[in-house]
Amino acid sequence: MENTSSVKLFGVVSLASVSVIATLVGLSDFRVVNAMIVVHVLLGGLAFLVGSIAFISTKGKSIHKLTGRIFYIVMTTSVAFSLIVSMQPNHVSPSLFQIGVLTLYFLIGGNRSLSYKNANHCLLIDQLLAITVVLVSVIVMFYSVVLDGVFFPLRTVFGSIGIVFGVLDLVVFSRPQVAEKNWLILHLSKMVGGYTAAVTAFFVAQNLLTGYYNWFVPTVFGLSYIGYWLVKLKSKRPMTNRVMKKIKLAK
Repeated sequence: MENTSSVKLFGVVSLASVSVIATLVGLSDFRVVNAMIVVHVLLGGLAFLVGSIAFISTKGKSIHKLTGRIFYIVMTTSVAFSLIVSMQPNHVSPSLFQIGVLTLYFLIGGNRSLSYKNANHCLLIDQLLAITVVLVSVIVMFYSVVLDGVFFPLRTVFGSIGIVFGVLDLVVFSRPQVAEKNWLILHLSKMVGGYTAAVTAFFVAQNLLTGYYNWFVPTVFGLSYIGYWLVKLKSKRPMTNRVMKKIKLAK
């Protein structure tokens, strides 16, 4: 997927459009809310299909870049709708809001990480995003426990994921050279996280498993796949460094 100006522009336009619709939803028209839910589900399904192609295609190839770009745009718009719905009367859902923020963090972070390889990339926005996901994760995790004495496993698991990723990112962003060196790892881990959210939504919508399994099984596989790529890329790095040294010596 490429971090092109067209992708950025479409993202801005999409979010602006959703904001306008949010104003209309403020009128508490249940028909508008239901329409947004339908659009959210349809876009989520499309993101799942397109994301699957990007997921299995050879990384770096044109088909991966194209489907990855489409996945980013469609999934980001779908999540934006879900965030708005999660705050509407009779549809208030802290869990949906929390997962939406986490998914949006993965998507935006995965897209922005393509620019980390540029030495002049500004990490301020990335740091603000990391702080946001940590704060939202902490608040949603603990407010129901503190106020009502109710414990929600779903919020705890996804909140913990948000805190871990957010804190790790803040550590990385504190040293720009580390972000520049690990841009590919950051891109893969974030986009896999975004795709895992699409798969999870598909499992929940279709009720393929039972209860919390619909939420946790895709998450476990997604985190495992991220771990696999981390090990794979880390193991390749020493070999790449040795090759580069030989090339320099040959010169």
